[in-house]
Amino acid sequence: MQKEVLKTPEFEKWAKQNVILVELDFPRRTPQDETIKAQNYQMQSIFQVRGYPTIWFANPEKTAEGKMNLNGLGSTGYVAGGPEKWLESANQIVVVKKK
Repeated sequence: MQKEVLKTPEFEKWAKQNVILVELDFPRRTPQDETIKAQNYQMQSIFQVRGYPTIWFANPEKTAEGKMNLNGLGSTGYVAGGPEKWLESANQIVVVKKK
């Protein structure tokens, strides 16, 4: 997924125009700071991630108390066919703002 989609110029251009990227990583061999680990597991639980890779799209919303909520729009995972096919799938979830 990284090599086929996320590290391509097509994805990087699309992401810069349409989303803010947040990556949650669960490394098996590399030690991870406990704060980051706890944050990642909390997000995994909130979005009910069961498989990898899982890509979630969400809109942030500020509550009356000043906290941020993430309203899930939908999710996707690996889509065969390179960045064009994956972006086609992602665009069905995210409303692309035209300039």
